[in-house]
Amino acid sequence: MWDLINRTPFSAFSGFDRDKDGKAYWIVWAKATFRMRHERPCLFEREQVELFREPLYRGSPENTDLLAENDICFPKPKPDVIITGYGYRPVDVAREDPFDVMATIGDWKKSLTILPAMRWSDRLRPEQADTAGDAVFLGFRNAYGGIDTETDTARYQEHAENPIGQGFWASSNAARGKPLPRVVSQGTALEKWDSPLKAVSFTCVPKERPRRARHSGTYDEAWMRRKSPLLPDDFDERYWQFVDQDQSLEAEPSSGARITLTNMMPRGVDSNGGAYTAELPRLTFELLTRFKGKWQETDMALQTIHLLPEQGLLTLSYCGSMPIRAAANDVLVERSELILREHTGFRVRPQDADSFDPSGAEVSV
Repeated sequence: MWDLINRTPFSAFSGFDRDKDGKAYWIVWAKATFRMRHERPCLFEREQVELFREPLYRGSPENTDLLAENDICFPKPKPDVIITGYGYRPVDVAREDPFDVMATIGDWKKSLTILPAMRWSDRLRPEQADTAGDAVFLGFRNAYGGIDTETDTARYQEHAENPIGQGFWASSNAARGKPLPRVVSQGTALEKWDSPLKAVSFTCVPKERPRRARHSGTYDEAWMRRKSPLLPDDFDERYWQFVDQDQSLEAEPSSGARITLTNMMPRGVDSNGGAYTAELPRLTFELLTRFKGKWQETDMALQTIHLLPEQGLLTLSYCGSMPIRAAANDVLVERSELILREHTGFRVRPQDADSFDPSGAEVSV
């Protein structure tokens, strides 16, 4: 009972969950990992990245970026794009000049500007800072935000949407000598210390940030009496989107969609200077579940495209959710079989061909 027979070479997991109305679901998740190659098809990676069972931070959760969220959640309304990487200054751009980074997948595009390392002078003008290195991590740690501990030492002031950032100050005295943000919206130029900026990045938005937390619903005494442990009535599915709105796709990219990364690939790797381009792999699964003595088919929808240029990897995460109405019906779920029916946009090394033999299925309980 409750077996998942995984006839794919990818990571997979299964389990039950209930929505805010108490309806129960049998859910199957899968994640596929590929090696990125410039102007060539991606390669199936023998060592697959496992589905994340908890949030993954770059360091301490209090002051570093959220690199990936828990994959084991309800289906997202839209696929997310996450990029864990750096912006690299082009060789023809001077250290004191800004440059842009850009990512595209099919019709989707996002660009950010990387500012040179600067600080506010005594006269509150941007001046060059003596900071070595050409690579800038494209996370919220380098974006506008932060905590002002100097203006009022008795009451710290926090940038609610990005307390781990830099450049947010409540007074000019506190701003003097302090660093400016490095990652800003495309075309942004900083001239005043108190100019309001939007916190931007290519990484995930933690669940406690207001722009995501507002979708989590109301957890008050009425919820405790009527709904707990279910989600509140005003819970919004957009809570499951782990990125800013401009990184959620309207639909799964079509077959043959191209990935391009500009000034985001490490030097010396498989790319053309500051540019990288390749076809996005596309997978079609068949998920069959034996429920109430009959086989039922459930669609597997793309959840997350995660690009990791530093490792030269990309992962694609999927989810299939089958309603079983009541939690008591979980005993009627016998098993599921996950099968890879179609795939395009990647190649398999000869030594890895055996991974695509459905007879070598893995069974998880």
